[in-house]
Amino acid sequence: MKASRIVFALIAIGVLVFAGVSCKKNKKIYKDRQDFKSYVWNRIEDGKDVSFEKIKIPNIEDTYDIYVSIRHAPMINVDEVDFILKVISPSGIAKQSIHTIKLKDRAGEKFVGDRMGDLIDIKEIVKQYMYFPEKGEYTIVISNYSSKYQIGGIMSIGIEVEKSNLDYDVEKRK
Repeated sequence: MKASRIVFALIAIGVLVFAGVSCKKNKKIYKDRQDFKSYVWNRIEDGKDVSFEKIKIPNIEDTYDIYVSIRHAPMINVDEVDFILKVISPSGIAKQSIHTIKLKDRAGEKFVGDRMGDLIDIKEIVKQYMYFPEKGEYTIVISNYSSKYQIGGIMSIGIEVEKSNLDYDVEKRK
């Protein structure tokens, strides 16, 4: 009797874990990362723009979250990364905004990302509950907006687009 209860409990836990993982996978719409040559991101001329293309937005009624991730070395020459995020619709309409990701804590002493040896990863949400007005393939361009000529010590930058995790449906409440 006890063995069957344990088996049942394990199966129930497995189903719940699988359901949670499956739901999370369905939220991800796009994920990509681009590496920088020689760990340098220029502010002007070649290399200032990083483009992520063919981001398929399947439903214009949903809201989405956009995350930017940065991988850098401890010897990076800035404490924060300033950038312009430009979202270009399938018809060519572009909207842009300026963002800052702080790499260090308030005191400016310790890096706030996840550290593995000489790699530090940080991921932050830059757009939350965003509506895309057109169905189709979007392009997101990230441009270096730093006050320095170039950011040295940056290894890569990435984009993730996920369906927003809303607790309720605003449209159904009307």
